[in-house]
Amino acid sequence: MPTSERWLRTLMDHQPNYLQPIPPAMDSQVIPLSATGLSALLILAQVGIRAYHSTRDCDAAKRPSSDTMEGVRADVGQTLEEGHGLKGFVHRSGGRVVLTYKLARLLSCVALLCLAIATVCNGFLGTDLTDDVLPSDWGAFAQCAVYLYCSFLAVISVSSSRHSSLVSSHLSFVLSVTWAVYVYRDVLPLGTTTRSPADAHEGTLLWAKFAILTIAATVIPILVPRPPLNTAPGETLNTEQSAGWYERRMYSWLNETVAKAHRVKHLPLDELPPLARSDSTAVLVDESLKHLDPLQTKSKRHLFWGILALFHREYALAALLTAGTSIIGLTWPLATQGILASLEAGSASTIRPWVWLAVLFLGPLVEMVCEEWYGWTMNRMSVHTEAIVTELLFQHALRIRVKSETSNEDPRDEPAPPTTSVGGGDAGPAAEEKPKDGFLVGKLNNLITSDLASVTEGNREWLRLRASFSFFASRRIEEGLNNVSRLFLDALRAVIQSPARIGIAIVFMYSVLGWSALVGLATLVALLPFPGYLSSWIQSFQKGMMSTTDARVQIINEVLNVIRMIKLFGWEPRVAAQIEERRLAELKFLSKTRWLEILNNLFNYIIPFITMVVTFATYTVLMKGELTASKLFSSNAAFLIIQQQMHAIFFQIPVLTQARVSLDRINNFLHETELLDEFARPASAQDIASSPDLSFPAPSSSDEVFGIKQTSFTWSNEADVSTPATVESQQSRRFVLHIDGEVLFKRGRMNLILGPTGSGKTSLLMALLGEMHARLMGPESFVSLPRTGGVAYAAQESWVLNDTIRNNILFGAPFDEMRYTKVIKQCALERDLSLFDAGDKTEVGEKGITLSGGQKARITLARAIYSSAEILLLDDVLAALDVHTGRWIVDKCFKGDLVRGRTVLLVSHNVALARPIADFVVALGADGRIVSQGSLEKTLREDKELSAELAEEEALLKEADTEGLQDDLENENAQKDGENSGKLIVAEEVEEGQVGWDTLRLYLMNTSSRPIIYWIVCLSMFTVTHSVMNSQSYLLGYWAAQYENHAPSEVSVAYYLSLYGVLVLGTVSAYAVVWFFYIIGSMHASRVLHHRLVSSILGTTLRWLDITPTSRIIARCTSDIQAIDTSVPRYLLSVIECTIFMLLRVLATALMAPVFILFALVVGIAGATLGRIYIKAQMCVKRELSNTRAPVLGHFGSAITGLVSIRAYGAQDMFKKESYLRLDRYNRAALIYNGLNRWVTVRVDSMGNVLSVALAAYIIYVARLSASDAGFAMAMAGGFSINVLFWVRTVNHLQVCANSIERVQQYLTIEQEPKPSASGIPPAYWPASGDLRVEKLSARYSADGPRVLHEISFEVKSGERIGIVGRTGSGKSSLTLTLLRCILTEGKVYYDGIATDSINLDALRSNITIIPQTPELLSGTLRRNLDPFGQHDDATLNNALRSAGLFSLQENMSAENGARLTLDSEIAGGGSNLSVGQRQILALARAIVRRSKLLILDEATSAIDYDTDGIIQNSLREELGRDVTVITVAHRLQSIMDADKIMVLDAGRIVEYDAPRMLLQKEGGYFRSLVDGSGDKAALYTQAGCAL
Repeated sequence: MPTSERWLRTLMDHQPNYLQPIPPAMDSQVIPLSATGLSALLILAQVGIRAYHSTRDCDAAKRPSSDTMEGVRADVGQTLEEGHGLKGFVHRSGGRVVLTYKLARLLSCVALLCLAIATVCNGFLGTDLTDDVLPSDWGAFAQCAVYLYCSFLAVISVSSSRHSSLVSSHLSFVLSVTWAVYVYRDVLPLGTTTRSPADAHEGTLLWAKFAILTIAATVIPILVPRPPLNTAPGETLNTEQSAGWYERRMYSWLNETVAKAHRVKHLPLDELPPLARSDSTAVLVDESLKHLDPLQTKSKRHLFWGILALFHREYALAALLTAGTSIIGLTWPLATQGILASLEAGSASTIRPWVWLAVLFLGPLVEMVCEEWYGWTMNRMSVHTEAIVTELLFQHALRIRVKSETSNEDPRDEPAPPTTSVGGGDAGPAAEEKPKDGFLVGKLNNLITSDLASVTEGNREWLRLRASFSFFASRRIEEGLNNVSRLFLDALRAVIQSPARIGIAIVFMYSVLGWSALVGLATLVALLPFPGYLSSWIQSFQKGMMSTTDARVQIINEVLNVIRMIKLFGWEPRVAAQIEERRLAELKFLSKTRWLEILNNLFNYIIPFITMVVTFATYTVLMKGELTASKLFSSNAAFLIIQQQMHAIFFQIPVLTQARVSLDRINNFLHETELLDEFARPASAQDIASSPDLSFPAPSSSDEVFGIKQTSFTWSNEADVSTPATVESQQSRRFVLHIDGEVLFKRGRMNLILGPTGSGKTSLLMALLGEMHARLMGPESFVSLPRTGGVAYAAQESWVLNDTIRNNILFGAPFDEMRYTKVIKQCALERDLSLFDAGDKTEVGEKGITLSGGQKARITLARAIYSSAEILLLDDVLAALDVHTGRWIVDKCFKGDLVRGRTVLLVSHNVALARPIADFVVALGADGRIVSQGSLEKTLREDKELSAELAEEEALLKEADTEGLQDDLENENAQKDGENSGKLIVAEEVEEGQVGWDTLRLYLMNTSSRPIIYWIVCLSMFTVTHSVMNSQSYLLGYWAAQYENHAPSEVSVAYYLSLYGVLVLGTVSAYAVVWFFYIIGSMHASRVLHHRLVSSILGTTLRWLDITPTSRIIARCTSDIQAIDTSVPRYLLSVIECTIFMLLRVLATALMAPVFILFALVVGIAGATLGRIYIKAQMCVKRELSNTRAPVLGHFGSAITGLVSIRAYGAQDMFKKESYLRLDRYNRAALIYNGLNRWVTVRVDSMGNVLSVALAAYIIYVARLSASDAGFAMAMAGGFSINVLFWVRTVNHLQVCANSIERVQQYLTIEQEPKPSASGIPPAYWPASGDLRVEKLSARYSADGPRVLHEISFEVKSGERIGIVGRTGSGKSSLTLTLLRCILTEGKVYYDGIATDSINLDALRSNITIIPQTPELLSGTLRRNLDPFGQHDDATLNNALRSAGLFSLQENMSAENGARLTLDSEIAGGGSNLSVGQRQILALARAIVRRSKLLILDEATSAIDYDTDGIIQNSLREELGRDVTVITVAHRLQSIMDADKIMVLDAGRIVEYDAPRMLLQKEGGYFRSLVDGSGDKAALYTQAGCAL
């Protein structure tokens, strides 16, 4: 007897003998009665518990407050209002639909009661019943009791809203138990030829009761909508929240979304179902931080255990579903064996064939529901995890210490861009962080992208691959590991599903083939180490590949952060070569990994077949068994289960390993990153005793005291600050701010902080804000910053949001028009706003790229002035302003009513300008100690150098004439009501519809230099591979047929086994060739597309870079390229292979059952239609998903860049709320994206299941094929039907992944600067001189923008020094960009006699050096910053540093404090461990190293003190060659008074251009009026060589 029939017969044998009287205790009818009693007891207990809690709550609230009473009255009023009339009744019942279902179930219960009573009546009154049967009729009375109880519960569920949910659940329980008993007693016996229903004597009443019971017990509970849970008043409900069980399991709540997406070109995010409150980030974070946040858990518990505790319910459900699918998965081979056994046995079979058809249909259907339920649960949890961990990292970042981060880390740990300075400029040299800490912004971006994706998205990727598995699908996983997606959640599958399915398959095989299955198992175990060894090898190569990937990502991030510098210096080709070098190293590891994956997959494919051959040989040769079709095909299905689970295990092990690596990185960041002192806590009492600074209290917030006493400050609390350089370098970069005595700032007054560059002026502000680590020096030490009245901070390196000017100034504060207008006026912003078409609604762009340095400084100042903070910390806000604007700020703002009475700490180099407002002065020395404090006069007496500096400045600034500026400013309109929207950042491109052929063609045509031949060979090999694969199943059927026509001794087992082995080896060989072409083609496409993308980005215009956020570019170069490297080729291969696979399966099945072509055609058309509808919706959601991710990263990066400012203002909550909003938008798209996957799966899988059952029914009842032919046909059809879903999903995934190609393609067609050409190569001698001639030069920033320069003409002879002056917006910086052809120009510029528009841009910019006002530095050593490409020796570099004034600056620095810079000193990304002045010095040194004939300084020394500036200017005069032309844009007249010529610009036109002496002789001239208005008039005239 076949195993399947034996198992079912065993079940049937438990049926009682219905012809004999049965004691009530042994009758199955007692089960519903027992369930009724149990239900009644439980209801009484639950009602009692509720009553107890309700009474206790009432006792606790005997005296409610007035507010509580008002709330109670409101609730009662609302209840009464809802309770009146039919409308209130319907509302309390859950709505019309729910009430209808409740009434239907009530009627069903009443009808069942009536039928039960009729059964009793028939039993007693009927004349056909005998006395022997009557004792068993007690069951009819039991039914009456059960249905009476159910009717009672149904009445309560309708009438009582309070207990409706409880009663309904018990009603469903009792009815379900009763229905199950009926199925066991009366339905299962119909499937046999030897049994009959136990209650057949009831006749039609039996089936009437069963039909009604089916509706009441199964249909209604499945369909009835559920009441929404955890909803808030006024919440917009998601359709899923009220969906019934059927709608949730079939995902029908998405029908409206799919239909809407099908009707429109693109479905925007706002049209998607709203986010449920339980899915919102605020709720998730509120519930999760107590498990995950190290400060709340107060332990070092690993993040994994926190996530496990947080989602323990989801894990439990997933484990149950996984175990269930493993057991239910046996139904397919069981049904297959039963069907084939029925065909073999014919009429002798005791199990009717329709039973196996039912098992064949219901088994996979239930498995599919459980599998997709598991998928939805895990994917939803993944989205929740991603949101929670992202917000956890963000909130943790808000409390970490901002330190200098350098690039000396292992590339795997630090694939990050450099941070920009958040603390302002003159910070003093901050200590380097340990290598593990890495780049802050870059590391966080990497954690919330790559690592978080590794932790949350692997489950989705695994489920996609999981969809391809089928018991009859003779295929393997197309690709090995996907290094984009890693997830520890697959542990559930690794430890539950795979072992369970393998175990169940072995048990089934043992029941079919006896102990030969154990021999096969032993063979399997013996062969397992081979793929295990390969898997470990793959992991080691993967780690190497990840390191190279991170190295590429790191350099791309860094390049994009300094892209303007790269373009200005003409470094694009060299930078592209560096990126290409790292890209090739990455692809080399990727190629090696894929070769190993080929070998691993082939081993995993062939091992089950070797096991099967050994098992079959043992069974036929040693056990002398007959391999009939039922045994052979069912055991083959079991072998395929083992095969697929081996794939799963070896897929999951490296996935889980990588998930652990990423999770450890996130966990280390949370536990190891240094926090601010107020969040740091000592580990133990012993630590406190050994490190006194650990017990230092948080800064006091006393309203009386404002200052510091006996405390030193460092940028790290680590005892030894390590760098990769020498010990001397370590000592030279450890800066300490010493407050040896006491410094108390004057409340309500202007406090001035002075000191040379690098003395630690900004560090003093940081110390007050708690940003530096405090080390107490005595028992009376304290740090006090009163925060009661609020604190505002303006950094020297201005930080602005990517928002409008107005929002940058308001910074979340309420808009007060009068105050706002005053701020605009006093901060000298009226004229600037008038220059913008949209006024203060103009977007400033990323990093404020639309603003000049002075404008950013004044907006940052305006933000502080507008705030209501009582204390203002202003870090050298005057440095970026010209003389007149600085004087205006001092006179109108610092002396104005908005500052009066507020406590101001002003850091400044400009002593003379700030002198009139200084009430208290603190002077710092070069060693980080306070030199003097008190009044300015006292400070000047104690600091002779400061006094001498003041004497030089005072004459220039003290009597500066501001009348002209004042008139100009007061006469300008503060706002301009332009029609321009002011938007700068363009909305990210969102394509509509499906990914077009052009997009796929871009990839296909780049797989080879001869793509047509390449794809012909690939398609041919795929056809050969699957033809041979199909022949394997046919050979098995042919072998089984031999036992039907021949004696077992006449069947040559060795012959068939050998032939089968040859076919397997042929399949493996053919597939190896396919994989060879796949690797070659995918590597070629990855290399070419990445090269084109990088070249396009490096070759674009500055304007495009201005309007495009860096986060979008980084996304293309990282995640999208990653998809092109991994997902795109994998899914492209899968689509092609699956298409060929299905076509060949249809043809093979048609050989046995031609009608299958019709079935397949119907299912194929239906599946394709459904897939097209699904893909349309999925692509809309995927595009929105991609576009909602970048704002999350952008907000993250922007907040971290301005971390100090955010904490100073106390604006953490504002940024958290914004983060919640952006994450909610992402979650909204992510949940629908995952739901749509489930939606299409259940539908296409159901269609494939129907197709398999239809074919089986056709074979059994119509075609009447032999068992072997039927087995072959079912194997082929099963592979086709299950792969219908796989095909639809892989096509969709290809579309989704091709979205990455589409996004890359968008950036291949962006506007480009002119490309190099052979005709544009200048002569070898060029430039021989610095001669410059400009003729009618006009410029504009965009083709449709206004001119910023108007037909200017001038000439500069080689070696001349030209000074350029003019107020903000006059075109000074535009002129410098025009000379480098960075913006659109008209007219001619001749450099050394050759027109610049005829020269290649890289040649032009390589021979002109510009130093912008805001210098950009690379992470790495100082040597790398001066000479990025290793072209000069150390002597040349040191000479450049000396000429730039660095050595002069460091002469006064003590060796003890050790803030000296050397070539080996590590520079943090963006130079964040240096002051702005030090960065400008290094930028100047880099320019000197280049030895260009034309040097442009755009306010390059604005943040440098006057002494150092004088040294630099003298160096420029003496060190540069006489043929070097220097053009200087400067605010300080001393810097340009000895220039050969002065150019005065106004509104893009030259108003004056001549030698300083000639301009000073010009009556009424602008330049002369500027000099005459200064107090240092005589000195300036003398410097210009002109008599006064």
